[in-house]
Amino acid sequence: MPRLLYTFLLLTLLLLLAGCYKPQSESHELGSAENPLVMAFVPSTEAEKVVSSGEELCDMLTAQTGLHFNSMVATSYVGIVEAMAADKVQVGWLPPMAYVFANERNGDQAILKVVRHGKSTYRGQILVMADSGIETLEDLKGKRIAYPDAASTSGHLYPKTLLIESGIDPELDLEENFSGSHDAAVLALVKGSVDAACCFEDARTKLAESGLDDIMQSTRVLSYTPEIPADNVSVTSELDPELTRRITQGLLTLAGSEEGARILFELYEIEGLEAALDADYDPVRRMASLLGLDIEEQLD
Repeated sequence: MPRLLYTFLLLTLLLLLAGCYKPQSESHELGSAENPLVMAFVPSTEAEKVVSSGEELCDMLTAQTGLHFNSMVATSYVGIVEAMAADKVQVGWLPPMAYVFANERNGDQAILKVVRHGKSTYRGQILVMADSGIETLEDLKGKRIAYPDAASTSGHLYPKTLLIESGIDPELDLEENFSGSHDAAVLALVKGSVDAACCFEDARTKLAESGLDDIMQSTRVLSYTPEIPADNVSVTSELDPELTRRITQGLLTLAGSEEGARILFELYEIEGLEAALDADYDPVRRMASLLGLDIEEQLD
């Protein structure tokens, strides 16, 4: 065989072989043992508990669906959103604000909402002392108000939206304070440090159970916020629909089982799961728009 023809055939063979080669991470199907799906959590409660519960949930989901999962605990919700954008994470457990950010940035989609106390929504509330004489939101003008934290949805962002919609400019009409937690905001009200306190709906109940027996009588709810959509399970926009279906069904099946219910409650005190739609989070978008929020900054 002429040398030139031999060289040409050898180069052609090498090019064909190169075209057939894929790195191992790309040559195995997503969800296989060699290329597992990654599910991300944030340690919003005790970090060690989230790590162990997340790993156990992934093991249960692998047994239920036949898909393989690795768990990852991120340090922030922005970290999960960035990892989903880079396709390093395919499934993320996200609160409402983080989901809206993930959807706007990456097109990520909510598939399931968590259920607590029989509902997939919750509320914030504005409390006053029972004998304060404050009867309407307008009566708060010139008063002192406590919020738990600037990033709290139920304790700051939604109550602030409620105040604005009632004609109050919180920055001009109120003396605003940040107490550091929902309990601390309520206790500031009880001690007389503020005239009103914002918190999530069950904050007083938890304080009553911890020994503050008369709090339900000494304080009253001035106003509730609109319903806030609960945390969710989201998947990346590019995830294969069949994988999305299997993950969704697997999680619903686990939530309906004794062992699955146990691990979900240990993870984030979740009592159940139900189907989610992107439109469920439109109230969060409206709130962010009204307040002029940079959602990413709220998550930092």
